[in-house]
Amino acid sequence: MEYDIAADCQKSGRFTRDLNVIPDSYHIFPLGENIPRGWQPDFSRLPKDKNGDPLFVMTKRGYERAVPADPNVNLVSDMLVGVSPKILTYQGQREMIFDLGIEIALEEAKKVGVKLSILPEEENWPGVPKLKQAYLHKQGRYRNPQNQWLSDEPIESWT
Repeated sequence: MEYDIAADCQKSGRFTRDLNVIPDSYHIFPLGENIPRGWQPDFSRLPKDKNGDPLFVMTKRGYERAVPADPNVNLVSDMLVGVSPKILTYQGQREMIFDLGIEIALEEAKKVGVKLSILPEEENWPGVPKLKQAYLHKQGRYRNPQNQWLSDEPIESWT
């Protein structure tokens, strides 16, 4: 995650691995050094979609080479946001299961028509409560009884 470690490994020839994570600016430029204007990660070695755009997915670890969750699904990428929806990718499924739990991830996978691959350690995972609550609230499926004063509907105790 830091420039010094990655640079030392590269200089000594010890670090040559094909990873899904694409090096970002903090791998290349030391802390405090100005990053050149217009610098972008190198997507040139990534596979391309039918439009010629590189297939990547934005995750919490950074940009990653998109690995399809289902080999029968053709991934389509956008130069700004990568593959969308992310649940079409292996990495996107891992993130959604961790953040929102198995139940919601199964719903989202069904919406886009892809099979959700659940790893053994992910079975029955409930999700992160705050992220799950925020997601359900955004979908309009969550009502917090402590926030009744925010409701647009009449509340029984007020009538």
